[in-house]
Amino acid sequence: MQAHVKTLSQPQRAAMLARVEKDAIGFASGTRSANQAWVFFDPYCSYCSDLWRETSLLKNQVAFVWIPVALLGDDSAALGAAMLDAAQPASLMWANEEAMRHAGTAMTLTAEPSEASLAKVALNTELMITVDPAARPPSVPLMYYRSSSGQVEIIAGAMDARALKAAMKLK
Repeated sequence: MQAHVKTLSQPQRAAMLARVEKDAIGFASGTRSANQAWVFFDPYCSYCSDLWRETSLLKNQVAFVWIPVALLGDDSAALGAAMLDAAQPASLMWANEEAMRHAGTAMTLTAEPSEASLAKVALNTELMITVDPAARPPSVPLMYYRSSSGQVEIIAGAMDARALKAAMKLK
């Protein structure tokens, strides 16, 4: 995936990000910032959980929008929908991150998510796949990032905070 991303021009990246900004349905974390990132994630993806934890170290420099998708099955859709339904989705993300880190699997739902939110996760999944049809197979985490200077980057995969900071060209 990362090799494919390197072939994309800045106008192509900007067009993809514009579509993600317009159509993705997610929840915010971090502070208001000129540096903005939209992250496609699957709640059952351990790499996504790792990225969530690492991005918390950058929360004062980047505004993140987390966009749940279901690449790993129906349980992913249900947990992603529950996050969209939650009054405090970040709390649910932290609980899921802890379950992934300690139990090796995603947390167990205690309530059924709404049909509306299940539909939103389905739309997010379709968006992720169609925004860049040449990127096959689709994988998560996948981040679209706009720096304060307006540069658009696409970051595929998880990385630690130091590598993420370098990829985002943050100080």
